[in-house]
Amino acid sequence: MEREYIRDKTLEGRESARIRGKTIGGASVTDNTMLPMALHLRAQELSLRDIAAQLVITKGKMKGPAPVPRDGAAAVA
Repeated sequence: MEREYIRDKTLEGRESARIRGKTIGGASVTDNTMLPMALHLRAQELSLRDIAAQLVITKGKMKGPAPVPRDGAAAVA
């Protein structure tokens, strides 16, 4: 019974976060120039970890300038 209570409260918290616009989960593509490259790499059946490593996608809060893709995957403006 306690396990169900914890599960319900967790689901309520996630729904509340979604309503407020918070994202829950893994890393996301940092800008629109990285998206085509990420989709191209995914089409080559690379794992999400490999794609994130190639595009320098980070998780969490960043300090300093935004990461730049490796190997010239996208042009820096």
